[in-house]
Amino acid sequence: MGMKGNSGFFSGTSGSMKYKLDIQRFGLKGKFGTIDNFVKNPTNFGKYKTSSIYNWLKKDYDVKPLSKGRFAGISYKKGGGFKVVYGGDKLLQYHPKGGHHGGIAYYKVSSGTGGTHRYDLNGKEIK
Repeated sequence: MGMKGNSGFFSGTSGSMKYKLDIQRFGLKGKFGTIDNFVKNPTNFGKYKTSSIYNWLKKDYDVKPLSKGRFAGISYKKGGGFKVVYGGDKLLQYHPKGGHHGGIAYYKVSSGTGGTHRYDLNGKEIK
């Protein structure tokens, strides 16, 4: 499940060489395994481009366009957001810039036990 190089994969240059090689070789699934493991550390949102996260999710999860708001029904590839329901009641969403939550792009992570949290593209929680 390797990646073809790392061109455009990292949003920055953080991480050790071994870390970069692991990502090249195994992709996000090889590094994190599941969405749960990925979202446990929200700074992961700042380490990868949204397109890389989307492509990783598409391989193993049913990724759908957002169903409410300005971007409802618009695919990610056409400028919309995306959502993934996983682990029963858990949800990961990406909302592009221009929505009603402050006009910035963000990720939303929610579950029955963990509540709802929003993170900017750097992984900082939006209060």
